[in-house]
Amino acid sequence: MAGRALGLIEVKGFLGAVVAADIALKAANISLINIETVKSGMKTVQLTGDVGAVRAAVEAAREALEQQPYYLTSHVIARLDEQTEQLMTKASEEGIAIEPVLDDDSWTPVISPKYDLAQLQKLKVVKLRSLAYKEKGIGLSKKDIKFANKQQLLEALMQIVEEE
Repeated sequence: MAGRALGLIEVKGFLGAVVAADIALKAANISLINIETVKSGMKTVQLTGDVGAVRAAVEAAREALEQQPYYLTSHVIARLDEQTEQLMTKASEEGIAIEPVLDDDSWTPVISPKYDLAQLQKLKVVKLRSLAYKEKGIGLSKKDIKFANKQQLLEALMQIVEEE
């Protein structure tokens, strides 16, 4: 990567990273290596190309973003060493693996019951009552729901699942 440079632009948020990358890529003939999440909300836009082009692109992005609240800092590393180049290519290759999309023929809908007994048992009686009030075919009057215990509410809600 002799004569090549690495440009780094740090911004807050993904929107700021996209704007910074867009401005830099439009300003000069460079390549986007990666947009990396540094820590919660901070993103680093990594650019590469000829030294002059990267400097011009990073400077253009800095000038455009300087007044924005999401701009943090920028830096250009000219004439990257081979080890640094290997570090950057290794980091970009370790990106997220995307799984292939399945064909429409292999897609089968999963029908799950409206309520799961294990999930309902974890709920408090107050929440079970609010679920029972929302159900039309519960088989309990509002007064019965108001004074029902947890077991009665569970039985009534599970009966709805069996009817479906």
